[in-house]
Amino acid sequence: MIDQVFKTLYQSGSHTENIWIVCPFAGGSQSAFKSWTKLNSETLPENSLVMLATYPGRDQRMRERPLSTISDLADDIFDAFVRWENQTKLSPNANIRLCGHSMGAQVAFEVCTQLEEYYGSETPVKQIILSGCHAPHLESRRKLTHLSDNDFIDQLIEIGSGSPVLKQHPELLPVFLPMLRADFIATETYVKKLDSAPELNFTQCSLVFGECDPEAWESEVKEWESWICPSIKASTQFFGVPGDHFYLTTTPAVFIQTVVQHSLNNIFVSSNTKIPAL
Repeated sequence: MIDQVFKTLYQSGSHTENIWIVCPFAGGSQSAFKSWTKLNSETLPENSLVMLATYPGRDQRMRERPLSTISDLADDIFDAFVRWENQTKLSPNANIRLCGHSMGAQVAFEVCTQLEEYYGSETPVKQIILSGCHAPHLESRRKLTHLSDNDFIDQLIEIGSGSPVLKQHPELLPVFLPMLRADFIATETYVKKLDSAPELNFTQCSLVFGECDPEAWESEVKEWESWICPSIKASTQFFGVPGDHFYLTTTPAVFIQTVVQHSLNNIFVSSNTKIPAL
């Protein structure tokens, strides 16, 4: 089951110490992350592992029912992470980054809070990267779930979350539409009351926005700071990267190098936040 949830995109070396777990955007699957499989040692050092979290209803989990709430998606990834962590002989120096983009940021945040509750300050995730997503107390500006199937697909293609192939081959819609619909129901209905914040207590955080992203404005991404407790807020990194909403997959090397550079420039005061020099 672990192999079904976490798909390796990139791996180098035999002693994994630098681990990225990526939670994808709505509609995201392995095909959208082909660029990550082409990473090299200029971007990631020896002994690196990058895994893509695969949600139910796609890729090797195609036969599973899609989940339509962020809570259920997070529970699924959390359970898989705990199983993976229990079965993997991690190096004592292993540093795990949990990275979520767009809807994936919502999933990653909920997974991270569960990991903190489960492991306490000893959570194995040393850094969470919340990318291209508005904060939980804000609502999506672009609503798609109320649209007809045709309009829904048109909007997905416009955003970049859907392939024109879906218009060219409508016979594929019964296969992919349930998953796509479920993802957008999940992300559009994920709204939390600000009075329940903060919820992130131990894990160092990076907040990332696309400099030309129309879907998640800089100000909307910055609002995640409200969900970070004061003790770690001072070390939170907030920065932009070149590109529109899908900078994560169009220029992954730039994204990774920018995240790492900001991490290296930041002085972490907690012994729980060792970030390796890359």
